[in-house]
Amino acid sequence: MNTSNRKFSLEGKLSAIVALSVTTGLGILVLFSLFINELLTALIVALPIALVVAICLLRKLVQNQKNKIEAIRNGMLNLMDSDFSVSIANVGKDELNEIIDTFNQLSEKLRNERQHVYQRELLLDMVIQYSNMGVVLIDQDDRVIYSNGFAKDILNAGKPINGMYFSDAIKATSDLLRDVISQRKDGLFRVRENSGDELYHITTGRFILNARKHEVLLLKRMTLELHRQEAMIWKKVIRTITHELNNSLAPISSMAHSGKLLVELEKYDQLSVVFETIGERAQHLKHFIDGYARIAKLPVPEKKIVDWSEFIKKMSIALEFSFDGDVPASPGYFDPVQIQQVITNLLKNAHESGSAVNQICLTVEQNSQCSVLQVLDRGTGMSASIMENALLPFYTTKQSGSGIGLSLCREIVDAHGGHISLENRKGGGTCVRILLPNALEVF
Repeated sequence: MNTSNRKFSLEGKLSAIVALSVTTGLGILVLFSLFINELLTALIVALPIALVVAICLLRKLVQNQKNKIEAIRNGMLNLMDSDFSVSIANVGKDELNEIIDTFNQLSEKLRNERQHVYQRELLLDMVIQYSNMGVVLIDQDDRVIYSNGFAKDILNAGKPINGMYFSDAIKATSDLLRDVISQRKDGLFRVRENSGDELYHITTGRFILNARKHEVLLLKRMTLELHRQEAMIWKKVIRTITHELNNSLAPISSMAHSGKLLVELEKYDQLSVVFETIGERAQHLKHFIDGYARIAKLPVPEKKIVDWSEFIKKMSIALEFSFDGDVPASPGYFDPVQIQQVITNLLKNAHESGSAVNQICLTVEQNSQCSVLQVLDRGTGMSASIMENALLPFYTTKQSGSGIGLSLCREIVDAHGGHISLENRKGGGTCVRILLPNALEVF
């Protein structure tokens, strides 16, 4: 601590009081000794007077220091209550005045930092409030302590939900969306609502704030974004098909011209190479077009009663997997050929995910309304961006992939009146869940 600017330190003030008291006592002693020849009497008179002077000066010094200490104590209590507006009048130049000066500097610094934090909080709140993603903050008592406007629109028809229990805040949503949100799982979920099918991407996170557990729920409606991205992808597909057609038709046209010249020159022995090349390019073009035409030519599903045991037995012949749980006693109701194609695609993806074969699993459960099929693996899982785009037509992360598999699965499931969802599993891996309505049930 810098002591160069002090006028009087506390030690110096005490020393001055002692010196002044002693000097006063000596002065009185000398004065009385001149008029009274008895030294003892003069000493008896001078000593109390010097003592009274010392006590008066000490009381004044102690009261002054006590006032400073009380002011510092009150200031510290204000800081503990997050009141940074207080400052202490600083008169004097001793150690306590230096502490008061340090306190005032600290208070001013905290005041400026709180103003900056407040401004950042206002900016952050504005960004969150006008975000197209629902944000809900829930405490350990399951109460909503913060939500933005988009979350209120999705969960409670635009009405405030702060302070409500989360289970009460989502009562206004549809049964299916309420069930999905209540699970608090990360993933991509398709929900049937009155306005049509909606695709939601849900992300959850947990953290500790002020020694209390909190959970944040991010809810994004993907339908409009999905349509926008589908339009962009279709444009890309058109460019890709155009490019592939030109790459195939150009050599076919060139070889046809070469064949014509060979006929004119009567070099018939070389025509077989020309026809073979044309056939190869035509066959390649046919395979290319067939792959992209499968989605557009998807037939209407021929639903019928399907025995689960027989269905699972046929699936196990094509690909290796384990079946977990009991086979439902009641049959399913779907097109077995199309759903077999869906499960086959999902199992192939599971085998390509890096999962061990013995951890690739198929489960089938039933309730009063639908059959629930799950394909589970312990592969690398999906990042948030991949999961958001996984069901888009022609979206793929594989170098040789066409991006048709999962989008074709979605089209087949949608045609059955069901829905498909993806989520990452705890401990790694992916879960793909398919809901198929039962016979004579409205889903």
